[in-house]
Amino acid sequence: MTVLASVSLATFLVTSLAATQFRSQPLPPSNRLARDEALRKSVNQLEDQNRALKARLQSLQADVKAGEDESAHRSSAFQQVKAQLDDQKLIAGLTPLHGPGLTIMLHDGTDPNDPADHSLGWTIHYQDLQDIVNVLWASGAEAIAVNGQRVVPSTAFHYAGVNILLNNASRLSGPYTVRALGDPSGLAKGMGDPDQLAELKSRNRIYRLGLSWLRSTRLGVPAYDATFLVKYAEPLG
Repeated sequence: MTVLASVSLATFLVTSLAATQFRSQPLPPSNRLARDEALRKSVNQLEDQNRALKARLQSLQADVKAGEDESAHRSSAFQQVKAQLDDQKLIAGLTPLHGPGLTIMLHDGTDPNDPADHSLGWTIHYQDLQDIVNVLWASGAEAIAVNGQRVVPSTAFHYAGVNILLNNASRLSGPYTVRALGDPSGLAKGMGDPDQLAELKSRNRIYRLGLSWLRSTRLGVPAYDATFLVKYAEPLG
């Protein structure tokens, strides 16, 4: 029952009680003194009951205010914890993001068919992707994905046969698409810096690797997929 309903009910009961008293104790009109005394007594009783109701109302209002303050405090504390959790999820890459950025496209070049060339310089290596990601971070990237796989602080690049292994779980094969969120101009400036990615750009000229980038006003990178391959060592026989 609400505070207002409680007060209304109490007032109704007091009024009904007073009316009942007047009906059950009729006084002769000629007995003015007794009638005035009865009225004063009834008024005093009503005033006492009214003061009691006011005190009860103030107590109920105080309880409601305390409950509201406690609820607001809990809500504020919850919002603070939620904000901290959201920040940690953002840092860990567990939140998909959208915004302006840069898209980098890479693909293998032309095989020279030179038996003396053992460098495989015409293919994209995992170090190339790693170097590009590092340049993008240094150029202000806020989030990066390679072939749809989110790059996080713990991400590592390795060879997996003819593929590239990312996050110890995803096998990537060319062509490769790197998406980086951030200021497109700053990211493009980092990619175009002649002092950055010099070896990759040299191979691009020699083997005609595919290396290009495109600015975008809106890109999306997915959340990090925390799925890992468990590697077991073969038992010694």
